[in-house]
Amino acid sequence: MLSDFVDRKTLFKALAADRQMTSLIDKELIASGDAFTYLRSDWVSLYYDQAHFVTSDDGSQTAYRAVTTSGEMLWLVFSTGKTRGYHAESACPFDAFHEARDALDRRRAVRKNWGEIKQLGQDLRLRRIKMEVRIEDATASPLCAMGTRHFLRRMGMPNLKRISGFGLAWLMLIEPQLGFVLHQASLREGTQLPQSSNLARA
Repeated sequence: MLSDFVDRKTLFKALAADRQMTSLIDKELIASGDAFTYLRSDWVSLYYDQAHFVTSDDGSQTAYRAVTTSGEMLWLVFSTGKTRGYHAESACPFDAFHEARDALDRRRAVRKNWGEIKQLGQDLRLRRIKMEVRIEDATASPLCAMGTRHFLRRMGMPNLKRISGFGLAWLMLIEPQLGFVLHQASLREGTQLPQSSNLARA
């Protein structure tokens, strides 16, 4: 990471320098042009290079070289059928494919119980139950680490290590994907998810 505020010229130079089979002169020209696309999703603001990409062997994923507006290099991985890209910090695009595919599979599995996770959040907000959530739960969840860091920074909690389930449940109203973190915390603490039939109480 370069700093919290990096000018576009520096960011573009970093992206251009990472292009393969490109001369130094061409890299300078690319860095000064409009070759890069701005994107903000899942709390991460970045520029990605549509001309520097790698496709998975089965053709189901495409990884674009990217840099966040704070100077973090990554691969932005798009999977077939998904409009949002996964922010993979792996240096190798094929490792990024594996990371993105694993996260997608895990999210699909967790979403099967999404009604119960929403009910758990409701119970926590109403203080029916108590739970502690740790930063390790976020790390172990299928959310990308970069998105988690950027969210916490945006919320003014960049150094957060733990939070009450009550607090996280309220944050879920701002960012529903935190339900994945809540699910991970429930696994660690051995908390049984409420049955979907209990949703009638909410």
